[in-house]
Amino acid sequence: MATLTLPAPLLHWMEVLRRGFHVSWPILLLLCAVNTGMAAILWVEDPRPFWHPLVTVQIYGFCIAYCVNAAAPWEKSYPIARLCVAVGIGTLMGLVLSILVKGYSVETVVMRWQLFGWNVFTAFANGLFVSLFFLLKFREKHAATALHRAEAERHLLSKQTVEAELKMMQAQVEPHFLFNTLASVQYLTETDPREASRLLGHLIEYLRAALPQLRASSTTLGKEVRLVRAYLNILQMRLGARIDFTIDIPPALEQHTLPPNMLLCLVENAVKHGIEPAAAGGVIRIAADVVGNELVVTVTDSGRGLAAAAPGGQGVGLSNVRERLAALYGARGRFMLDAVAQGGTRATLAVPADVVG
Repeated sequence: MATLTLPAPLLHWMEVLRRGFHVSWPILLLLCAVNTGMAAILWVEDPRPFWHPLVTVQIYGFCIAYCVNAAAPWEKSYPIARLCVAVGIGTLMGLVLSILVKGYSVETVVMRWQLFGWNVFTAFANGLFVSLFFLLKFREKHAATALHRAEAERHLLSKQTVEAELKMMQAQVEPHFLFNTLASVQYLTETDPREASRLLGHLIEYLRAALPQLRASSTTLGKEVRLVRAYLNILQMRLGARIDFTIDIPPALEQHTLPPNMLLCLVENAVKHGIEPAAAGGVIRIAADVVGNELVVTVTDSGRGLAAAAPGGQGVGLSNVRERLAALYGARGRFMLDAVAQGGTRATLAVPADVVG
């Protein structure tokens, strides 16, 4: 059996006519309230019962709303012109429908043409005003949505860029540090095999902690601490009495999430710019606590401090920390670098206190 296929233009106009009925209940109730308010204003000088202006205004209002909704001018080019045409057609529909509903004769319409003309004018003006209000609100909402979407896309792109840079940094695994450590192992193998074995054990522990994070986008505070402890154990064997460290991390905090290598970056910065340049070396203290809804991690060194640091010497690594925090957490991630009163520097990292598992 052959099926009837309607022409494309006819299907288009049928869809337009159906679109006029697509309206939410809150908007429908709002239109009804606006129409009732206008009818109340007109009734002030109308000697007839209130239902006369009420019916007239409701008919005009809903006819105009239907035509505007069907035309949907806010989604097309030349929205103002399309809006005026839609309001005009709706006004004429309201005129015809109000005459039919109220049962006016042709003679009555001709006799009172000035009244009907005034009704058409006021209906068009009020309908255009209300429709323009909805058009502006739609455009405002559309612009806000576009802005939020663009901001979300920018934030996502920034996060992806920083994560790509992180992958490159993780893949490098600090070759100079590895080469220097291997050179120390080679030297101790000839002079002190027992110390060489200890240093090699620390290096294996460091690699065991570092390698699984090469592909990870997040890790835990406990894993970062194990990586940092192995790193500092290696440095302590290489630098001797010039460096010491303490780690005060409660076991209950070890499962909190943390970006990979971020704690290690802070420790490396403390060693490079605080401990190594100081003639007497110094101590690095690592601590963590939950303050409110934040996991706060501090890395404090007793090195030469911020005042003695070379200009720009602490810029690249710590700038990367700030950028990663902004990309991963937005305003919820914070990083601060302060001078310590007794000498040295304190780096403070604050991230949302989310727990894995």
